[in-house]
Amino acid sequence: MDTKSELINRPRPSTWSIPELVAEATSGNLRIPNFQRKFTWDQSDVKKLFDSIWRGFPIGNLLLWRNRAEAGTVNLGPISIQADARPDALWVVDGQQRITSIVCVLNKDFKAQDERFQIYFDLRRKHFVSKGKGVPPWWIPVSEALETRTLLSWLREKSVDLEEDDLTVADALGGAIRDYQVPAYIVEGNDDSLLREVFDRVNSAGKPIGRAETFHALFASESEPGSPATVVESLKRLRFGEIDADRVVQSLLALRGGDVQRDIRDEFDAGEDPAEWYDLVEVALERAISFLRSEGVPHLLLTPSSLPLPVLAVFFHLHPDPDPWTRQLLSKWLWRGWALGFGQTGQTPALRQAIRAVNPKKKRNDLIPNEFDAVSALIKLVPDDEPPVPALEPFKTNSAAGRLCLLALASLTPLDREGNPVDIASELGKNGSAAITELVPSKRANLASRGFWPIEMRRPNGNEDDNILMSHGIDSVAAHALRIGNIDEFLEARSSVILPVIRNYVSVRVDARALIRPPLSNLLVED
Repeated sequence: MDTKSELINRPRPSTWSIPELVAEATSGNLRIPNFQRKFTWDQSDVKKLFDSIWRGFPIGNLLLWRNRAEAGTVNLGPISIQADARPDALWVVDGQQRITSIVCVLNKDFKAQDERFQIYFDLRRKHFVSKGKGVPPWWIPVSEALETRTLLSWLREKSVDLEEDDLTVADALGGAIRDYQVPAYIVEGNDDSLLREVFDRVNSAGKPIGRAETFHALFASESEPGSPATVVESLKRLRFGEIDADRVVQSLLALRGGDVQRDIRDEFDAGEDPAEWYDLVEVALERAISFLRSEGVPHLLLTPSSLPLPVLAVFFHLHPDPDPWTRQLLSKWLWRGWALGFGQTGQTPALRQAIRAVNPKKKRNDLIPNEFDAVSALIKLVPDDEPPVPALEPFKTNSAAGRLCLLALASLTPLDREGNPVDIASELGKNGSAAITELVPSKRANLASRGFWPIEMRRPNGNEDDNILMSHGIDSVAAHALRIGNIDEFLEARSSVILPVIRNYVSVRVDARALIRPPLSNLLVED
């Protein structure tokens, strides 16, 4: 491309008002490329966006690509728009979450069933709110504020209940939305490689789109079976939880060897089929999940960190049937990493180092370490210390320490009210973290108040069978406190039971200062 063409195709800055943006979207002129992620914002994100608009804060540039588009359905979150073919459609490279939020909240032709877009503005406290059980008359649906006509109609309808200041604020809200200017850059040209280059740079400069989504954009289409998403979907049959798609991509790159953070755009040579590699990744991750279950981890939501998944995947891909002693050493690496950290340099360098320890090859003829050498190298990457004494308070279900404690409680094999083992994986699959229920009502974030009591059953009252109670770490003292309703005494008594359980559970698995030696089979010498 010559210099003149490059200047012509440079992104052109422009600005759109909010009404113009809504009109462009609802007319089908704005299109979403198939490699864009789905709408992922929650209601708080949507409210923050509108608060920025109300206060005149910048919301970031849109990045658009002008190119032809076929007739079809345009999906903006829950809105589906039938769009005609056009030669000059604008493809959204960056800004999908913002555009979707603005359109779904403000488009009155679409009656939002999705609560994320049911946003109101409290005219008296001057902030955006969610719909509750009741809506005071001074809460205006934000959708009414886009057009002067609809705003005036709403004000007339509510005039009896509104004060003079309410009217002034409502008018200011409408003005703020209608007058706000959204900056946009438009890339001209028919070269889709230009789109991908700009897309890649935009996402490396800000909050990056997932590597799995970028990988899918470059190497897969909606109809192709091989992609991170198909692996994620297939592995759901194991009832272990939904594996992050980026972990799938990291596993694929790990299987192929070398740096898992390398540029994915040039990953496959001509003639290579990514779908075949994804099949191998699925098998490898299934083996990794089987190993985690053998270690007493019933569900992904109880893993203190998912970093080991790609490491275990490549290990079991290269060594599908390791020596039992090697498996024990691999277990030590896993638990030491979970309890003490996988490295001092951050998650990404730690993952890179761990993958290189197992599969460092950069060329097809590079040597791969044997299973003992690989595990020995892994163990050298994690601390070899006694784990810290766990704290029961404050307790967080999504922290590494909190999940180690929960795994210890799961090892007690909690029983339900009928004396049957609680299916923890099923409970977590159905209810998420809510499956870690409150055994007693408590405002304290103390693990002693939580456990794996089936969510559909009423709380224990202390009169249950002793074996059932002890499977939840409730001894006779804690049971008595439960019967009389003394919550503080219950928490103290149960803490004294479960703390040693947790301490011993983690310490045994970390196995500090253990001898790291080859399997005995390696030491045998033939006569």
